[in-house]
Amino acid sequence: MEKFGFNHFGGPDVFETLNQSQPVPKANQVLIKVLAFGLNPYDVALRTGSQQTVRPLPMPIVPGTDVVGEIVMLGADVTDYRIGELVINHRPLGGYSEFVTASTNKIIRKPVSLSIAEAAGLASAGITAYNTLMHFTNFKHGDTIAIMGASGAVGSLLTQLSLAAHLNVIAIAHSSNLDYLRSFGVQETIAYDQPGDLSHFKQTAKIAVNLSRDPKSTELLNKLVQPDGFFASTTIMPSEAEQVAGVTYQSVYPRRDYPDLTALQDLSELIDQGLLHVTVLEELPFTLEGVIKGHQLLESHHAPGKIIVSR
Repeated sequence: MEKFGFNHFGGPDVFETLNQSQPVPKANQVLIKVLAFGLNPYDVALRTGSQQTVRPLPMPIVPGTDVVGEIVMLGADVTDYRIGELVINHRPLGGYSEFVTASTNKIIRKPVSLSIAEAAGLASAGITAYNTLMHFTNFKHGDTIAIMGASGAVGSLLTQLSLAAHLNVIAIAHSSNLDYLRSFGVQETIAYDQPGDLSHFKQTAKIAVNLSRDPKSTELLNKLVQPDGFFASTTIMPSEAEQVAGVTYQSVYPRRDYPDLTALQDLSELIDQGLLHVTVLEELPFTLEGVIKGHQLLESHHAPGKIIVSR
């Protein structure tokens, strides 16, 4: 079978087609024929080598955490899935492949209302958004949340989750993406590229979430968060000297006691209720050329939406 990976770090053109034996599922696993996989910024970090100090991996490296596909073989102990079912698989690596194996605690049936491409864009961004809101904000219904980077993959899902939880959302993004955020029902927006009077928003947010790597992002959020509020970040935090007295600051990180399946099950329910939508920017062919083009797009300042490689 074919996989798409690389034997050295570099730009998108380091990808090559790798021929490997088709995997065989263990007793508690299924074999999935991959129909589509989502591309994520983390895949770029793997490809460039910037993750090698924190997560050293042997070559060749095959990225890919977000997979949707068809079950084509069951392990001996699997009784809760059937051959032919379409599932989402959130995995640590290796999704850029024709076939993958996955334990049943790492898969969930594809929501009927999602296309295959949309399903391939859900897992990583959705789990991050879900865990950020549920475990790092201490939110209560009616709170105001300010989201920096609200039009990104994680940000757009966090925005929708916050609205579904009856929070007031201040969505912060590039001016060209504000209409996209308003389409979800957001009432309050800030364009970070257009200086304006922010006095109306000063200290109005009980919760501030930073999804941006721009150093100016923390300065803006510090102006919006209330003195007794919560500041959560998946990226950068204010320095100790910049932190506001009384505000609780937390870095968002994955934990074993936040199961992927719990997040994916809750996300699936919201999707089927019409409260959550996955935006696909571009669907590319399931080829080496498709993977390379996808990584080129990942490194550009593209419009909102996920980049998907699909059959």
